Amino acid sequence: MKFTQVLYKQHIGRQITKLWYIKRERKILSDKIENYLSDKLGIQVKDALEVITPKQNHTRLEIEGLAPRIFFDKTHPDWKAQACLIFKDHNVLQEGFRQAQILTNTVCLPDNSSNYIQDSLLDLPEYVDDIVKRIIYTSNIFDAHQEKLPKRKDPARPAWVFPRSFGITNCRKMRNLSRKILQLCESLSGPDIAKKRCILYDGITKLNLEKESDLIQFTLRSDVTVMSASPLKPLESSNCNLEIDLPNIYPMHYSISLDQTNFYKTEDIYPVSATTPWKNVHTIFVHYDPMEVKNLTGFSVTENQIFGRTMIKSYTMAAFCARQKFGSSVKKLPEPVTLQCIQSDGKNYHFFIFQLNSLDVNDVSVKNFWYALPPLTLYEKAEYDNARPVVEGYNPEVFRRILAFYRNE
Repeated sequence: MKFTQVLYKQHIGRQITKLWYIKRERKILSDKIENYLSDKLGIQVKDALEVITPKQNHTRLEIEGLAPRIFFDKTHPDWKAQACLIFKDHNVLQEGFRQAQILTNTVCLPDNSSNYIQDSLLDLPEYVDDIVKRIIYTSNIFDAHQEKLPKRKDPARPAWVFPRSFGITNCRKMRNLSRKILQLCESLSGPDIAKKRCILYDGITKLNLEKESDLIQFTLRSDVTVMSASPLKPLESSNCNLEIDLPNIYPMHYSISLDQTNFYKTEDIYPVSATTPWKNVHTIFVHYDPMEVKNLTGFSVTENQIFGRTMIKSYTMAAFCARQKFGSSVKKLPEPVTLQCIQSDGKNYHFFIFQLNSLDVNDVSVKNFWYALPPLTLYEKAEYDNARPVVEGYNPEVFRRILAFYRNE
């Protein structure tokens, strides 16, 4: 065993402090520079405090290229006296689906009121299901993109800190599934149908509307939007006598849980140009990510609130399509605007049809229609099990219904 050399260290901080303590009363010796300057050179030496000038207020120089500081008060360029109620992509309504019905003036059609999708179960070759399973594998398991996943929490042990894990986020899984499934729909439908469709991703839409005395603004993102050259057929006639009333959420107000602000812009934003041949909204995919969508109360987001968020998105896209076709001043539409909506969290799929009959949310005599199809689950399990990729509980009806939506005219 070899003994290492012992190194002696000394903390000199205490010694430096003592040295300053000893030298503090040391007198400054005169070096006779002042006498030399005054006698030999004729330079008068003065105390610095005698010649110092007071601080002057200099004018502020505006440097080109730097943005001026903005104050969030009445001097802000976007400040307006009337407050605006805003609803964004991460928000949900407190009263959920019923509140969304009141905001959009929409009623739900009964289950037996329409046979909108006639070919919901198409006869497809067996290899199509193998392709869809492969899409699930590549989207949920084999994707090489790794990100830091959200923190895990155990309700039984809230103070326990789990190690951070990396993997595929829910947002990326849903985006991969939607894009690859639509690509398969295009391949199976052929050029005659595919040339009538146009697909947009992550389009931002901003819609302003007035309900009673309130100004409401919807700023939402359409995750996937399928545009069509021809409009969809309506669910029902807009003049049909359906004795269905809007829900009542009294004592709650329809504006509950909407954020209020005085800093906003009133211009409308629509991701589709008026000159494109694909002007009609055909189908929208609404992705629900529990890490993005939050409840103001801090509780978990309910399924009722998710459906309300989906209805607001459907109304926003249909309203902009109607304004682009018939003008922004038209209230009761000459013909209805119908769109299909597919809401998903990557595993569970909900299918809806929305028909816009009027842009006047205050006129309850002409209501918009909402029709829901039975929900479906794409798979039960898609993950690694004992280091093996496994997909269990695959449901072939999900893709057949998506393909039926895509082919619908």
